[in-house]
Amino acid sequence: MTDKELRRLRRQDLLQLLVEQSKEAARLQTESDEKSEELARLNESCERLKGKLDEKDTQLERLKEKLNEKDVLLEKLKEKLNEKDALLEKLKGRLDEKDASIGELEKRLEALQSDRWEKLNSDGMVAEIIVKHLKAELFEPEQSEGIESDGRDVHEREQREEA
Repeated sequence: MTDKELRRLRRQDLLQLLVEQSKEAARLQTESDEKSEELARLNESCERLKGKLDEKDTQLERLKEKLNEKDVLLEKLKEKLNEKDALLEKLKGRLDEKDASIGELEKRLEALQSDRWEKLNSDGMVAEIIVKHLKAELFEPEQSEGIESDGRDVHEREQREEA
């Protein structure tokens, strides 16, 4: 409205316009207050969410540190495992060498036993040993304990040692 139109209005119309404007101002003020309250609530909510987000960031950092520690520990364990594997391989090699050495010694023992048996057999000692054992078993069971594994009488050996 222009100034001329405003001057032409009657007092009652002017009052009515003022009432309407004050109602509109009150409505707008109420709406503004509601929007301010809503904005305050949203700000509070935003601050809470920021706090929770900061808390989660801190928690993530702690988890990252723990994960890094676990990675370092895992690497150390892998190194130890590799060392143990190398030691096992070394021990397996030594065991194989020992097995080969034992095999050779068993062959030598068999050869020596075979040679000893042949020597005893060629000297006629085998028959003597068998005869002594049989005599001892058949005729002198209580003295059979005095016969040694090589067929010699314990008493004969003691007599030789005394001489």
